[in-house]
This record gives sequence, structure tokens and C-alpha cells, in this order.
Amino acid sequence: MRWIWFICRLVYGVMFVYAGAEKMADADVFASVIFNYQILPAKAVYATAMLMPAVEIVCGLALCANTLARGASVVLNLLMVGFIGAMGLAMVRGLDVTCGCFGGSGQAVTKETLIRDAAFLAVGLVAMWGAFARTGKD
Repeated sequence: MRWIWFICRLVYGVMFVYAGAEKMADADVFASVIFNYQILPAKAVYATAMLMPAVEIVCGLALCANTLARGASVVLNLLMVGFIGAMGLAMVRGLDVTCGCFGGSGQAVTKETLIRDAAFLAVGLVAMWGAFARTGKD
């Protein structure tokens, strides 16, 4: 079972490092994606567009390095739950938005993007389970 946790931890960590780097590379576009969701006040959009990718990169690197893996996996899973919730809310409200998951304008939010992110969350939950299961074994 350790190898499953190891692979999930690396895949999830690398995915968030990549996603955070892509978002950070074009923060203005990512800010416009966040704005289109109509969840945050306009004043908080740009700060979120700058902070969220940094958190993704730091936590992704921590997960890859197996340093503070429990905290990193909890933060990343909470972010993923937030992303899924925001996309679901946008679909319910009938908003025509792009996910912005990997920076740029991204692909339109559809059931497929929700299923994809749910699959990513499953990987993250395995990574988190492994991090907490290791407690006291090191």
C-alpha cells in the first residue's frame, strides 16, 4: 500500500505545482477567470489570483518532498473541494465560465470538468490518507 500512497502523493503534488505555476505565469487572466465566477468581491479577486497559485505551489512541493505532507494534503484537498464547489455553483447559476484549473482561460466548466476534478480529489484523499496513516510509524 505504501507505493499507492507514494504515487498519489507525487501525482497530486506535481499536478498542483504545475497548475499553480501556470496560474502564476498569467495572473491577470487567472484573475479574470476568478472574477467571472461572481463569488468574490472585486477587491479580493486579484489578491486571490496572486495568493492561490502560491499556496498551490508551496503545498504541492511539500507534498512531493514529503515534508509537512499531512498539512499540505489537507490544504490541497480543501482547495479542490472549493474548486469543485465553485464550478458546481457556476453550473447551477447558468454562468458561462472557464475552469481556470491549469491557468490561462482553460476549458469551459462542464460535467466532465467536475468529474475530472472529483477524480483528482480521490487521488488527493488517498495522498492524505497515506500521510495520516504514517503517523507514529516513522
